[in-house]
Amino acid sequence: MIGSLNNWQRRGLGVLSIGGGALGFGSSMTAVLQGQELAPTNIVPFALGMGFFLWGIWCGVQILEGTRNALYRNVIFWFVQTPLLQTPFLGYTVFCGAQLQVFAKLSPFQVGFFGSGFGAQFSINLGQPGARFAIGINLVVLCISLWLMHKCEFDHPALSSVPTK
Repeated sequence: MIGSLNNWQRRGLGVLSIGGGALGFGSSMTAVLQGQELAPTNIVPFALGMGFFLWGIWCGVQILEGTRNALYRNVIFWFVQTPLLQTPFLGYTVFCGAQLQVFAKLSPFQVGFFGSGFGAQFSINLGQPGARFAIGINLVVLCISLWLMHKCEFDHPALSSVPTK
């Protein structure tokens, strides 16, 4: 057992991380192996996405094996998946395992759900003329991140307290 995680929590988190990472990696590689041409402007985002999916698999294995600092690594991995951003200059959305994204668009104002489900997605883009400003969060990942931060704090309360003089 890793600190305050019981076996079913550790297994569930590991399966979501490994499954989402493997699905993202596999679907990305399938597109490449089927001969879909990768534009030069997409090489860096594609490499970042592949790295992210492999990182997800690694974090899932770490949590399943109960290695030291696996909780901290998973907090970072899950927290990176929380924001959703769309502007004419930059777009960012990523999830690996599960998503339920809530967003607010600014012009015209609209609030709603971006998507939900299990799977994987990695999208970073620069310069989308005509894209509307939107911000959002992945509620599933936010809950997992906050829960893991609480578990880390529970395992090591000294890390969350400010030293006194």
